[in-house]
Amino acid sequence: MEVSAEIAKIEKFIKNYVEEDEIVVIPVSGGLDSDVTARLCCRALGRERIKLFIVLQSDMEKKFHKQALELAEELGVYLAEIHLENINRVLIGALEEGEAKGLFRLNTLLDPAKAKCSLRSAVISCYQDKGFIIAGTTNKTEKMLGFLLTFGDNLANFKPLAHLYRTQVVEIGKKIGTAQDVIEQEASSGFWEGQTDTEDLAYWILNKGPILTPREFTNSEIEYVKEIMPVLTSENVDDILSLYEAGKTEKEVTEELDINKDIVEGIFSIVKKALKYKTRKIMVELEEK
Repeated sequence: MEVSAEIAKIEKFIKNYVEEDEIVVIPVSGGLDSDVTARLCCRALGRERIKLFIVLQSDMEKKFHKQALELAEELGVYLAEIHLENINRVLIGALEEGEAKGLFRLNTLLDPAKAKCSLRSAVISCYQDKGFIIAGTTNKTEKMLGFLLTFGDNLANFKPLAHLYRTQVVEIGKKIGTAQDVIEQEASSGFWEGQTDTEDLAYWILNKGPILTPREFTNSEIEYVKEIMPVLTSENVDDILSLYEAGKTEKEVTEELDINKDIVEGIFSIVKKALKYKTRKIMVELEEK
């Protein structure tokens, strides 16, 4: 990828999609993808035509809020701070009570955490209903792995980074001024303090796919997760995904990258299940002929 040419291509894409009288809203998180998305939209449209918001939730690391504020200050754009602390627990509690099948469980780590992302989508919906255009921040690595909520951060009017692997987003960030702290920090959904995408991916590999319902892990499974986490660098994961997309078999990828076959098989399984459970085509309609 030639970085300057890619930046120009994305800026043209943004300008072509957003009409002259429209304002773009970018949900920022203090992470890499939203930082790069905001900077690209600002470069393409000007700061007067972008709006930033951050959803503040319980157990959120302070550094993410700080980095979002610093981004807004640097771009000269107001950051709307939406306080929804503990509302995720109210939501899951209501779902648990109403479902009556044990499908939702408040007294777990996973369900209340995922509900935080669901609440972000509610905020996005409110902005969209006011006539704003929503810029998605998902990258290709997240999309292929299913690291998104289908009716959450997957929803947007346009997605400037969805064709780029995370390692490519890093290169663009370096070029357009993303802070080094943001570039170097581990990818995270910010669901709880210390949570990282690498750890989540390791558990998904163990599970052979997305963890759709809460489950318990044995001590040996937890040790396995710790063992494989150092291998799951952005570079290794993107290389596996790139070769998968190129049609390579699990055996060929294992041999070419010299990576444990269980890891390669796990990521292949995750991608296949993500197509079914996470990135399946939505809003499908019967077409009249």
